[in-house]
Amino acid sequence: MNHLNKVIVFYFLFVQFHIGYSQLNPQIFKPQVALGEIVDKQLSELSGIINAKQSSYFWVHNDSGDDARVYLINKKGKLVCTYELESIRVKDCEDIGRVMIKGKSFLILADIGDNRARRKNIKLHIFPEPVYKDGDQLVSIPKDDIRTVTLRYKDGPRDAEALFVDPTDHQLYIVSKRDFQSTVYTATVFSNSKKNYSILTPVQKLPFTFVTSADISPSGDAILIKNLTQIFYWKRRRGGSIEQTLSQKPVSIPYEIESQGEAIAFGLEGEGFYTVSERPFGLKSYLYFFEKR
Repeated sequence: MNHLNKVIVFYFLFVQFHIGYSQLNPQIFKPQVALGEIVDKQLSELSGIINAKQSSYFWVHNDSGDDARVYLINKKGKLVCTYELESIRVKDCEDIGRVMIKGKSFLILADIGDNRARRKNIKLHIFPEPVYKDGDQLVSIPKDDIRTVTLRYKDGPRDAEALFVDPTDHQLYIVSKRDFQSTVYTATVFSNSKKNYSILTPVQKLPFTFVTSADISPSGDAILIKNLTQIFYWKRRRGGSIEQTLSQKPVSIPYEIESQGEAIAFGLEGEGFYTVSERPFGLKSYLYFFEKR
């Protein structure tokens, strides 16, 4: 089945299953604007994005087929620098996240893809967020700076492409992709730096499928989850848990479908959010911005 047919099938299933689940609301964010086209050949299968602490840049990565590396791009979508994770081997990196530990920013490269749901374990590679210096093009992140955490699903292997960390309590969340109802899993990973193994426990089912990305705002007051055809937005009440928030009816953000949209990220300053896609079959990919009204 070609890409266009896949999109049509998933869109039909989505509409049939989710009528009435969410309410379209064009008042929260402005329509998406293309900031720049992704043209570098190294960035052909982008699957994750997050704003860099150096706010004029973004961290992105490819999925299966690439090595353990992250790329720094600017707001025009141009590749600035490549960062390789020394001595790390990956299978299918599908998302990137951030966790703040003792005031220091760490990136999380999530090797969690599993199309056939056969992987006994999945892995997270956690390392201090690099600081770009003018002139850098290729940088190696030392093995000793990388913490690898092994995860296992309590109810058996799952394919997943979406991850975020709650900034209020550092709890990890992963959202499955191919279940008829995508499932939210959680694990405690960051409270004990010496514990490098954890069980992912299911805590919430979502009434839609094929989740390709998720993010939480830097303050923890909002959540975004997207699949191939929709972007869902939840406003989190003060003191509310992630599970309580995701049990509420979300807002559906107006969205022009990307060629294969697999990445989403909130801005660091509350300005809105960003998306980027793969480039299947030679189709074009853009860095998009959804400005908050």
